[in-house]
Amino acid sequence: MNTKTIIKLWKGNEMRPSIFKKTVLATNIAILLGSAVSISAVAANAAATTAAPENIEKIEVRGIRASQQANLNAKRFSDSTVDAITAEDIGKFPDKNVAESLQRIPGVTIQRQFGEGAGVSIRGAGQDLTLTTLNGQNVASTGWFVLEPAKRSFNYELLPSELVGNLEVYKSSQADLAEGGVGGTVVVNTRKPLDMDSMTFFASAEAQYQSDSGETDPQFSGLGSWKNDDETFGVLVSGVMQNRSLQRQGDEAFWEWGAGPVAFEQERERSAIAATFQYAPSDSLNFVFNAMDMQMAADNTNYALWFTQADTSWSGAPGSGAWDNTEWIGGCGLCGGDKPDASQSGSQVAGPVNLAYWQARPREATMKSQVFDLKMEYSGDGYQFTTQIGDTSSTGGTDFEMVVEDGLGGTPLSGATYDFTNGHQTWDLNGFDTATYDPGSLVMGTGSNFNKTPKTDDETYIQADIKFDVDLGVVNAIKTGLKYAKHNTTSRRFDFVQANDFNPVISTAGLNTGTFAVGTSEYDIIRFDPDALKDWAKSSIIGETEDFGSYREIDEDNYAAYVMANFASEGVRGNFGVRYAGTEATSTYYVDGKKTDSSANYGEWLPSLNVAFDLAPDLILRASAARVMARPQYDDMYVNPNVLGANDDVPNNQKWVVGNIGLKPFIANQIDLGIEWYFNEESLLSAALFMKDVKNFVTFSEYHADSADIPFTGTLKPDEVAGGWTVQEKANGESATIQGLELQYQQDFGNGFGSIVNYTYTDSETSPNTYTDRNPFLSDSSKHSYNLTGYFENDLFQVRLAYNWRSEYMIRETGSYGNRLHDAFGSLDLSAIWHVTDYMDIKLDGNNLLEEGSRQFGNNQFQSNLSGFTDGFPVFEYNMARRITLGASVRF
Repeated sequence: MNTKTIIKLWKGNEMRPSIFKKTVLATNIAILLGSAVSISAVAANAAATTAAPENIEKIEVRGIRASQQANLNAKRFSDSTVDAITAEDIGKFPDKNVAESLQRIPGVTIQRQFGEGAGVSIRGAGQDLTLTTLNGQNVASTGWFVLEPAKRSFNYELLPSELVGNLEVYKSSQADLAEGGVGGTVVVNTRKPLDMDSMTFFASAEAQYQSDSGETDPQFSGLGSWKNDDETFGVLVSGVMQNRSLQRQGDEAFWEWGAGPVAFEQERERSAIAATFQYAPSDSLNFVFNAMDMQMAADNTNYALWFTQADTSWSGAPGSGAWDNTEWIGGCGLCGGDKPDASQSGSQVAGPVNLAYWQARPREATMKSQVFDLKMEYSGDGYQFTTQIGDTSSTGGTDFEMVVEDGLGGTPLSGATYDFTNGHQTWDLNGFDTATYDPGSLVMGTGSNFNKTPKTDDETYIQADIKFDVDLGVVNAIKTGLKYAKHNTTSRRFDFVQANDFNPVISTAGLNTGTFAVGTSEYDIIRFDPDALKDWAKSSIIGETEDFGSYREIDEDNYAAYVMANFASEGVRGNFGVRYAGTEATSTYYVDGKKTDSSANYGEWLPSLNVAFDLAPDLILRASAARVMARPQYDDMYVNPNVLGANDDVPNNQKWVVGNIGLKPFIANQIDLGIEWYFNEESLLSAALFMKDVKNFVTFSEYHADSADIPFTGTLKPDEVAGGWTVQEKANGESATIQGLELQYQQDFGNGFGSIVNYTYTDSETSPNTYTDRNPFLSDSSKHSYNLTGYFENDLFQVRLAYNWRSEYMIRETGSYGNRLHDAFGSLDLSAIWHVTDYMDIKLDGNNLLEEGSRQFGNNQFQSNLSGFTDGFPVFEYNMARRITLGASVRF
């Protein structure tokens, strides 16, 4: 084995089997458990079992092949269904973004936020139904984006891959696994100093080029680990600093008001530092203290040159461009919906343009998360006791937001037209020069348009587990434990108070910083200096006032208890158990200026069973069944109304969204069956069937209300007052089924070459009443997805080329971005390393080499007149950047 594929083994740290979840009732579990005995009789005639010892060896690896072997070992020797990703070496995770590495696992797809992986979906269940833990515990998380709602899902943009040792993806459940993952659970594991050589140091410097901004940005990372000669005490410190100049050009439609070429730019500064202290005074006692601080500053600006429509429903009768029964070109890409009623006008897709209208929204945003965690492990005579206590907190949101708009109120465009019939937004501007258009002045939105929206998220937890070695027939161990967590999350809004003599109009003289590309066709518009505009606006602030109508707070007491038995016999192994999880939740809010609250509680029994049958030394049959749960999203639990679309540029889009603290958790009964053939140490051929029955989806009851009937205390424009409100009240409603097939092939050909191929088919189905768009398909669920990876490595080089593809899927968001169908998306990525010496590497990474873009279409499955969400309407489209990273690292 060459020096680049050194495998270092150490014992004493049990690798948690990744779990694969299956839909099943308690009776199904009994059936499977009963069948274990009869099937084991058949398996007993096979060759000796390949079951691993209790304390599975953890592996630190170097090189692609060694990493893949470690991943297969984690999968093979687990009692549950598990997939793993192991860092090839310190600082050498397969991708620069952890979520983008996870998409290489069968059944896992990701959602991108401004071109970078931010959310993870497992087996079609949606990112909100995926649980992510750090060293087995929750990580408090808030988003930086102004429109991002409060959710339980973890934002992977915050976690640098350099801090990660390995990932485990549990697709089945077991009783000692934290509840919260209906789709699955991702466990992020960091390194420990006593597992590493003393005086280990790593450092890297990289430069990342992004094709949309044309900027090259730096990143630095480092790690140092020390332990004493007795190997009883060690310290590990690691950190990452990154700058990134991000842009995104696109076309957006807020129909039938208008559409136009838009752009987003962000100066992102990200840092993370982690320290681990480990003390093991004896072989039986071990203490580990982890502290981590992750921060991101994300100043950003949205730019747009809107082209308002000249024949909208409020400025004239629909013209010949309206889609009707003969001209309609839509059709649900997922389900082939019916055409609109010919008697209705449909939505305009071609016609005259009214005005050109310049707009920008400069913002300042941050996102911070901290983790402090202490874990103690003690091994006695025939038992192991573990306790863990910690605190995690996060602050985030938008610290400053303003909007500046065309001081002329727009410029008429005589003879200009738009045409969206080809599935893209295109304009004929009749000679209008976008690059020189200067309105001469900009008008700043005041009142509720000048604000900050901070968010917080905090959790304190304590957990204790004890495992007894027993001799009860096939049962060899019993494990039980308790956990309590206290959680608080808030979302607030403050409007800035301005001096009475402040003039909200500013001349554009001296603000021009040159042109800026907007739109997928890259029109040029003038970029008026956002920093100067922010300084001007900040000079007017004399105070701030909290909008108590936007105050939202959730307090939760979450508790759990479980008991689980491990069993093994000749040719069969696994675990079975039950977990009880309960929640007491309180929503705090204001009514008529008075603080009040509403409360609710629930509890669920969650049985589970995992069985692995060793049919031959290299052949494993797996079966698992479980009942799992995921708590509802905080944004859906806020009783205080969420106000959307008020006092904005889009007419008649006001929504009064009322949450429900009494929402029940998502519950899924699930079952799966898989077969795995390990035809050599670094190769696998496998297939798995899975099925889930998910209940308690959050649905809306929706109706119209006059402005006089809604207790809104903010500002509305005259046409908004006349239009009234759409009221949405949240409640538990429909159920859904998810079923599918995973196929995986992985092989090392023995000559430096290797391949990894997987394919997932997912069929999700629910009632049309589950979502307001009436599509009977779950969010984030693609019917088809696959990964193709080829690699080569020798003593000097390693190269990996990977292509990831997923078919179309639904995105559902509150607010003006709404529910839409995302077109199929694929990304080609490259990673190459030159081992200059045993201590120094040069690395080249390329992400989205083909610059695949994002196309999103309206997908309402009902007649949607005068709306961008009409089935097939090209509502949003964005160019996505190619990212090239070149760096050097040293390790000694």
